Amino acid sequence: MHNRVDYIAAGGDIKYSFLCLKNSNPDTDEAWSGLNSEGFSIMNSVSYNIRREGDDTPDSQMDQEGFIMYRALATCATIEDFEKLLDGLNAPFGIEANFGVIDARGGAAYYEVNNFEWVKYDVNDPETAPDGYLIRSNYSFSGREGKGQGYVRYNNAQKNISELLASGGKIDERWVMDCLSRSYYQSYYKMNPYKEGRSFFKDKDFIPRKSTCAVTIVKGVEKGENPANAYMCTALGYPPASVLVPMMVADGKVVNSDMTSSVKSRRSAACDRALKRKERIFFKNNDINYVDLEEVRRLQSQIKTEEDSIFTDFKIRYEEVKVR
Repeated sequence: MHNRVDYIAAGGDIKYSFLCLKNSNPDTDEAWSGLNSEGFSIMNSVSYNIRREGDDTPDSQMDQEGFIMYRALATCATIEDFEKLLDGLNAPFGIEANFGVIDARGGAAYYEVNNFEWVKYDVNDPETAPDGYLIRSNYSFSGREGKGQGYVRYNNAQKNISELLASGGKIDERWVMDCLSRSYYQSYYKMNPYKEGRSFFKDKDFIPRKSTCAVTIVKGVEKGENPANAYMCTALGYPPASVLVPMMVADGKVVNSDMTSSVKSRRSAACDRALKRKERIFFKNNDINYVDLEEVRRLQSQIKTEEDSIFTDFKIRYEEVKVR
């Protein structure tokens, strides 16, 4: 639940500088999403149906995704570099995940990876992505059919994105945060209790879950544009209770002090504040978690005002740092 953003400078085994989302404790060479100086970015979602039937790899050898993403950010400039990294792993890989990767040369793909193999889904392939985008939740398309988790959450995202594009709307980082990461639309019931004015609702199959602990959104660059112009937006903590903050790798040495660790603690002040707000949002009744939507509305009014100011200041800074 405790996260921070770190800037890792190039040097030694670190070929490229990068920003990454990290667990605040323990302090290991893991990254849970990030962006490097070459405009290469990576994230992942755990998959609950990608593991082979009969795979008896012990748990002690699993959960290597964070180490893989750290290595990718440190050494990869393109999605082809990432494929070489995957090909160089020793089986069993210790992985059951969907990796989402973009680069600064037009590359964008999901890699569904288990302990022994990986399958690529290329966003630039019109047969794979006829609408120009791909979504993943907590299951893999190449995994065991009908297994896994997150099917309703996948449909929630699909509905929100397809409706926006059909109306001619534009996807940007603020829209992703508000209409995906903070969305209370529930496709199974075809309702949005937040927008409908409900006071509270059972925490079930929304995109943000009680266990959701951070958001990373990367704004990449078009092919031919300078990779340094990509930037990463991060919200630490439960998304409806957290503040989205944009950062550039070029500004990495001055990462917002609220978002990274302090001298006294490995934890970040921004995440601590979000966790405090989260305590006001959830309550239990008959062992069922409920979301206090009235409290969410109050928080969102304050948070969005804060984000408006943050993004206004960032745009000024971005134009100063932007490489043309």
